[in-house]
Amino acid sequence: MTLLFFPTNLELPRRALSVAIMATVAMTAIDAQAADLILDNSAPSTKLDTVVVTATKSSKTLNDAPAVVQVLDKKTLNDNQAHTLKDALKLLPNVYLRQIHGKTGYEVVMQGFSGDQVLVLIDGLPITASTGSTVNLNQYLTMDIEQIEIVQGAASAQFGSAAMGGVINIITKPVDSLRAHVTTEIASNGKQNPSGKSLDANKRFVEAGIEGALAHSDQLRGRLSASYLDDKGLSLDTDSWSRLKDASTQAQVTARLDFTPNIAATKNTQGALLNNSKYWAEATHYKEDDTSRFSLYVPPLHLPQQRDEAITKNRFTVGARSDIHLSANSEPYQLLVQGLFEDYKSQSDTFSDGELTSARDADITTALAQAQLDLPELKLSDKHTHLLQFGVQGQKDTLTQTKNQVSELVRDEVSRTVGEVYAQDDWLIGDNLEVLTGVRYQNDEDFGDHLAPKVALKYNLMDAQGRDHVLRASIGSGYRVPNLKERYYVFDHSNLGYKVMGNPNLQPETSTSFQVGYQSQLTDKLSLNANGFYNDIKDLIQTDDSNALIENGISIFQYTNVDSAYTYGGDVGIDWQALDNAKVQASYAYLKTHNKSADSELTYRPNHKAMLAVDYQINDKLQVIPRLTYESKQLISTESQSYSPAFWNLDSKLNYQANDNLSLYGAINNIFDTQRDVKDPSDFRPIDNREWLIGASYRW
Repeated sequence: MTLLFFPTNLELPRRALSVAIMATVAMTAIDAQAADLILDNSAPSTKLDTVVVTATKSSKTLNDAPAVVQVLDKKTLNDNQAHTLKDALKLLPNVYLRQIHGKTGYEVVMQGFSGDQVLVLIDGLPITASTGSTVNLNQYLTMDIEQIEIVQGAASAQFGSAAMGGVINIITKPVDSLRAHVTTEIASNGKQNPSGKSLDANKRFVEAGIEGALAHSDQLRGRLSASYLDDKGLSLDTDSWSRLKDASTQAQVTARLDFTPNIAATKNTQGALLNNSKYWAEATHYKEDDTSRFSLYVPPLHLPQQRDEAITKNRFTVGARSDIHLSANSEPYQLLVQGLFEDYKSQSDTFSDGELTSARDADITTALAQAQLDLPELKLSDKHTHLLQFGVQGQKDTLTQTKNQVSELVRDEVSRTVGEVYAQDDWLIGDNLEVLTGVRYQNDEDFGDHLAPKVALKYNLMDAQGRDHVLRASIGSGYRVPNLKERYYVFDHSNLGYKVMGNPNLQPETSTSFQVGYQSQLTDKLSLNANGFYNDIKDLIQTDDSNALIENGISIFQYTNVDSAYTYGGDVGIDWQALDNAKVQASYAYLKTHNKSADSELTYRPNHKAMLAVDYQINDKLQVIPRLTYESKQLISTESQSYSPAFWNLDSKLNYQANDNLSLYGAINNIFDTQRDVKDPSDFRPIDNREWLIGASYRW
């Protein structure tokens, strides 16, 4: 195997990528004439045979799931060159992304809920959020995944306190037979390359993995995979010290073992495996280094500032799944047991004119154990079947934070311990009706007891042409206790003119969530999705310019409970096989929010989002995917009623399958070169300018 290394002054093939633009524009124009106006629903709802687990915490086909589930499969991620979770969620029409304040990463917004209220999981186990609050979507590299499942709205009955706004569950693939792959990619941001050379490789990405059996019996399999992403950042003026976007390097290494002891197990008289079981263990090491450059005005000078942050994350998980037979011919009970330990460390040093002014260290740990028991089918009659499920979970989170070796918290270490139990009944009534009921009990050491129930209904109606129409509705209770960051953390950027302070007096958030959905295959080539929601929220936790205090010229923000708020809206999506070799996806999403106490919208939540994508297979080797996105303006400050402008974005991906093993790809991202105005503090449009990209992947 030969590894390729690229010189820093590598010239990117502008002519080849220009052809990609022309092909994109031409295909878009052709399909626009045929389709009029179509907006993208990237969740492949027409893949009715896709198996999902997030809706019920058990395996069901996508069409049978009682809740609306959006799925991003591996092919979709590969075709769109999505290397991080942020790149992946960008493909969804009703999911919003926003930059984490003071960070290089991004958080998710779903149905008006911020990333603090959305639970992000890997195989059903939570990801530790950066600085104890919001999960940074840039800090997960999308290798070794089978698919990503998204359920929006309150999912507390199945998933617990942090799932008020929904659940994002990353499903990793099981270890396969012997195979390997390597992918490499470079990109340029033209005149904004900090090197000052427009044709430099400003971004580099490498990913590789190998997996297969570790024993002749095939009972033990292993996988080792690694990713590396080096982004030099962006500079509007390469001669100045300040940078528009931080430079960062990210590295992730994962090792996994799968053990299946009963591959050749004997079967009972009905042909079912006895004592069917599987065990696995996985370890992931993630490392990130960020460098931020900016200037601080101390009259009469602009002093150069630099913040270096080193992040390490070590994650260890174990799991076991087993069938339990009470007798030789009985249907099995299915038991799933999982454990997690994750340690997230951040070391941030700030320099002023080359002198160290502050050193902040933070350490967050999460320890979790959970078990779930699925009972055999309880068949009361030909028309009534119950699928019962019970679960228990215990979790402890700890946080330490020091600045110049002095604790910034109320004590040296703060922690949270919570225990939860849940029960669920999936009631199948005849061939068409399904009722899912669930309740989750939570006991928090600081906030006491709480019950969160949920009810969902699904009804299948077949028309005279034999086509299915699926109707879904649910009502659920959401509940979230303030996390450790919101209560205790001090996010001190006085050198940038602000602080964000924790508030130990915060109260838990609660919500009542209503969801409705309709799905249908209208014709052999046309499918439709439509969903609506309403969330009534009490004691919503957020920060806003209107609650800032000024102290020695520093704006001090604090997390507060908004007395009450509501969000409502919906989305509609069309999936159209316009030609044998061309698929058009289209969607429109609407979001309305209201802060009742301020009689205003909630901040950082756009009202409208529309997407249009064309997947055009030019021939058996060449594929082009243009994607057009519109996002409306969004409120930034309640007090000043300032808004971030609306924007359009166009990306174009080009994929070429050279042979069975080798694939090549290219892209032009942000073709319109839409970028925020750094002189406008209310402008929160995308920070990245136009990007040119080429890559190659080899599998064997």
